[in-house]
Amino acid sequence: MKSFFIIMILATLSFAQTYSIKYKGITLGKIDTLKTLQNDFLKARVTNSIVHFMMRKDFFVFYAGEKPNFSKTKYKKDNKKIIFALKRTIEAKPYDETFIIDDKRKINIKCPQKDLCIFDYFSKGEHSASGIIEFKNDKFYRLYEKKSSLEIVKNEKGDK
Repeated sequence: MKSFFIIMILATLSFAQTYSIKYKGITLGKIDTLKTLQNDFLKARVTNSIVHFMMRKDFFVFYAGEKPNFSKTKYKKDNKKIIFALKRTIEAKPYDETFIIDDKRKINIKCPQKDLCIFDYFSKGEHSASGIIEFKNDKFYRLYEKKSSLEIVKNEKGDK
């Protein structure tokens, strides 16, 4: 009986750390950990059977820096620096900072509230993308990029 409770606690803790990645409201997969942000990528298991059938891959990786190497994986380069914005806001919520990526691109991150950050991406002087990053109890809860309707959201109890 004691081991049953330990297993339940571990399952609950590990479940609480997973995130769903959605595109235009459709769940594509599950992110098991955000620790990969340290290496500038997010890796997700494909959980949508239609997406799995179409991609013929078990995982997809959204990367910003050097392309990681995994088997059975679909890769997507992060051209709008969404991973950078997420990584930066989790590390230290900037009140209002602009980061120059190169001579043509920059990203502005503002955190006007304790639980909300806003990011704007500019390319060639034009506003190209924007989104929000939300926190609950000082922990990352949700990212939503408006232009592509990309969402990363923490799984709640009862989510599969």
